[in-house]
Amino acid sequence: MPNDIDLSRREFLRHASLMSAAGSIAAPFALNLFTMNVAAASTLTSDYKALVCLFFAGGNDHNNTVIATDASSWNGYLAARNIGGGSTIALPQTSLLPINPQTSKVDSIGIRAFALHPSMAPMQSLFNSGRAAVIANVGTLTMPIIDKVDYRNNSYKRPINLFSHSDQTAQWHSTDPAKKIYGWGGRMADQIKPSNAKQNFTCISSSGNSVFLSGETINQYQITSNGSAVPVGGLTNLFGTSSDLQSIITTPASSNLFEIEHAAVVQRAITAQTDLSTVMTATAAPVIPAPNQYTNPITGALATNSLATQLQTVARIIAGRNTLGAHRQLFFVNMSGFDTHDGQARSQSILLARISHAVKYFDDTLKALVDTNGGSIADLSSNVTLFTASDFGRTFTSNGDGTDHGWGAHHFVVGGAVKGQEIYGEFPMTAVTNTSTGIDNPLDVGSGNLIPQVAVDQYAGTLAKWFGLSQAEITAVFPNLANFGTHDLGFML
Repeated sequence: MPNDIDLSRREFLRHASLMSAAGSIAAPFALNLFTMNVAAASTLTSDYKALVCLFFAGGNDHNNTVIATDASSWNGYLAARNIGGGSTIALPQTSLLPINPQTSKVDSIGIRAFALHPSMAPMQSLFNSGRAAVIANVGTLTMPIIDKVDYRNNSYKRPINLFSHSDQTAQWHSTDPAKKIYGWGGRMADQIKPSNAKQNFTCISSSGNSVFLSGETINQYQITSNGSAVPVGGLTNLFGTSSDLQSIITTPASSNLFEIEHAAVVQRAITAQTDLSTVMTATAAPVIPAPNQYTNPITGALATNSLATQLQTVARIIAGRNTLGAHRQLFFVNMSGFDTHDGQARSQSILLARISHAVKYFDDTLKALVDTNGGSIADLSSNVTLFTASDFGRTFTSNGDGTDHGWGAHHFVVGGAVKGQEIYGEFPMTAVTNTSTGIDNPLDVGSGNLIPQVAVDQYAGTLAKWFGLSQAEITAVFPNLANFGTHDLGFML
């Protein structure tokens, strides 16, 4: 067995129990199968790729994030977002930041025009330079729902508990109702984990335990948002500098398989903490530069951006990928505050400013990454793709000072491997159904809640293909994908 394959004790015990069950006659055949499995796992992927999920916790208002500004769309936008008595969450058109898709979006409305929220100048730069794309109207689906008539007549097609934070977050993270506790990021990692010599560093979260990174056979590794390895509780106080004391719980005292497994798990945790601490020390600023402060759009003051700090941590780990034996990695980064039932104008301005600043910093850092393996500078921006996700979108109509829980939403994909400066998927009609004016939005199931026309599975499956999963592996990770005609949305090179 090659030295760079860290075959977990759990897998060994599982295979050993299967060989025992096979009996003495079948043992040689079972041993051969086990040897073949290990040999297959020893072929490591030679290149490097990483996916970074940036989750907007609470449900981002996509209608004020990516806005259609052609005359017909803008009139519908104003009608939905302006409220009597002077209350409005509509943005002034003159403040918006135009984005210019390479392909003109022409539909039944005519030629569409688009812009971003005024706080998103860095994201505007990424989009217009071809380093970012928008995926329109993405949401949780198990099968296509054509329009609101289909929605009302076929309740079995609807995801369970729509508009619920916990349920929709879980469905975004998992996509598979039969495996709710396992995320599609973790299940992808299950497929590609042999590519990493040290599998502890395949799935990494800077935001606590995440369903998105939970695999059936692989565990996520948690780090603090400022870049420290989450320590094994109490070990420092217990051991101090004594290797003899440490050996008490890392060396099994008997041949009991469970004791052996427990000792191995503890030892792996200690080793992983040491490995990651080594990398974080080697990649501290100025090796990987700290993000500069962003400008708070409300106060005009400079402020520290904690999201940028999280993404700096991700960049530092990527720089240490060789030390960590990593060829494929998935990261989860979370930003809260998007449940904007009130005070939306102020809070979303700040949130979107922080996001744009942090994502632009991350992309710039990856383009000139100092590698800890020899200190060379490499452009890894085409090897790393950041994508956004959120519980759900929000209602097009306002509740007075904010918006309520919705369904479909627009999302961003950023990186050098993205076919940028495009809007993928059908950008929905920008209007709320109103019988008195004769407006009928076929995707509006009430208050401007839009039926998604791109499933999370299609969005994720496109990323999985770029990540290197085979079609068979993609099918295993996303069983609902078979219900959709398009499996690859085409936004990755």
